[in-house]
Amino acid sequence: MIKSMLKTILRRGIEVIFNDWIIEKLVTLYKHVLEDKVRKAVGNVVLKGITRQGKNCKFQGDIKVYYSEGLELGDDIRIGFGSFLFALGGITIGSNTQISRNVVIYSANHATEGNAIPYDDKYILKPVIIGKSVWIGMNVLILPGVIIGDGAVIGMGTVVSKNVKPGEIIVGSGQRNIKTRDLEKFKQLDEQGQHFASLWPDR
Repeated sequence: MIKSMLKTILRRGIEVIFNDWIIEKLVTLYKHVLEDKVRKAVGNVVLKGITRQGKNCKFQGDIKVYYSEGLELGDDIRIGFGSFLFALGGITIGSNTQISRNVVIYSANHATEGNAIPYDDKYILKPVIIGKSVWIGMNVLILPGVIIGDGAVIGMGTVVSKNVKPGEIIVGSGQRNIKTRDLEKFKQLDEQGQHFASLWPDR
């Protein structure tokens, strides 16, 4: 009898502690106070695993980097949370390049002409080279072997399967070139050091 009563009291105590009100308060605390701090801390931890990096680089949250020894970062680079970099074949990212969230970059692919299907255990390595001061939007996919020139802009959701010339602004799965930046102005701003991450180093 007493044992049953104690179980009931304990169960009700647990229900009180973990009821919806308490959980909601904890979630509110996390969302408004802790979430950005946790994301920043996770990004810092991941970035420490990258041995070849310049100054003032930032990972803005949890980023998956496979074969990190194949990743080389210039100065003042930003990469958004949720991004995935498969650097087995080599990924080079030039200084002041800004990469948004959920961007996928692959520098290797499975071999489909071997002695197994759908592919064998070998990789075909094709390095990806991204120039200086490139802006890559959210949810972009960059395929193996692609070279992206300085100052290019890759619109949100674009699948990049071929090279992008300096200053080109491309969008969509068909990689449409909608415009080319003023490369003379780009060069002037570059020489003057008018770089996003240098001007706003905390962002």
